[in-house]
Amino acid sequence: MQERIKYAFVTIIMGRILMNRITIYGLLLFTSILAESAQAENGKLSGYMFGDYYYIASSDTEEREGENALKFRRMYLTYDKSIDEGISTRFRLEASDAGLGSGKKMVPFVKHAYIKWGRYLWGGDLYIGLSGTPTWAHAEKAWGYRSIEKTVLDLNKIGSSADIGVSLKGKSGRLSYFAMVGNGPGQKSEDDEGKKVYGSLAFNVIESVVLEGYADYNFRSEGRSENTVKLFAGYRGDEFNGGVELFSRTNESGTGGGDETISGFSIFGSQPIAEKIKAFARFDAVQSDGENVTDMLTIAGIDHSPRNNVHWMPNIYIEMPDTGDPNIQGRMTVYFKF
Repeated sequence: MQERIKYAFVTIIMGRILMNRITIYGLLLFTSILAESAQAENGKLSGYMFGDYYYIASSDTEEREGENALKFRRMYLTYDKSIDEGISTRFRLEASDAGLGSGKKMVPFVKHAYIKWGRYLWGGDLYIGLSGTPTWAHAEKAWGYRSIEKTVLDLNKIGSSADIGVSLKGKSGRLSYFAMVGNGPGQKSEDDEGKKVYGSLAFNVIESVVLEGYADYNFRSEGRSENTVKLFAGYRGDEFNGGVELFSRTNESGTGGGDETISGFSIFGSQPIAEKIKAFARFDAVQSDGENVTDMLTIAGIDHSPRNNVHWMPNIYIEMPDTGDPNIQGRMTVYFKF
């Protein structure tokens, strides 16, 4: 009797192991077939992910001191496909960790969904749909460490990285341009009757140096319009990369009260210090006249790339609010793309 029970128990366990393996192999096979099918149809699947183990050593909120966790800050999955000569499309999903204690799962949302018509007008590319904005495109490329932190405008929610609308992007000699008309709320649905216009002009003084002037105006209802102006200077050389970004954002109250102006700057750079190792650093300062405060941010770290498209980046992240104690985090950031 005992032998029969043992035999039945072993049979059940082996059956479960076999089913789990069949499920895993089936998923791997399905993913492989999907990827090969995408490639065969002249499409491309790609993506990248980054996350951290972080530890909060100091915080202006006592309850957060000692907080630590492993988390994915961003995940991206992108499908690009050529439709016809000069015409292509992109569909991109994004997901992120909701944060410690939220109890929520990572839920993906649509980051990009657009059609691109190459050299449509004046040699420029036409984008229709949910596509990238020019707000911090040059600055983010020069910074090169979105996996560590957003650019200063993005971090302070001054604009959006993508919007639903129509844009024209092109280059003539050393001059590049990027003009867009969109809804304004980014990936969210439209919330008023107004529209947002964006414009960027950039000039390459030499191949490695770019100067950019940027402005946008969001025509919102009830006189609550928003406008931003920005200047950027960036350098991307064989080794050193760096940049300086200055901005001013005015939020019109629309109620007869005083408008609020948020202004600030960001300076950053990175430099190789050994084979496959770089050092990077950044300093931001942002002032709001509505609250009469100036907040600062300092970031410094090491970027080690042991293999292509894989980065291990120990870094320190220090927020210095105008009032209260500094927020100090130690982080080990991992970034990889495929």
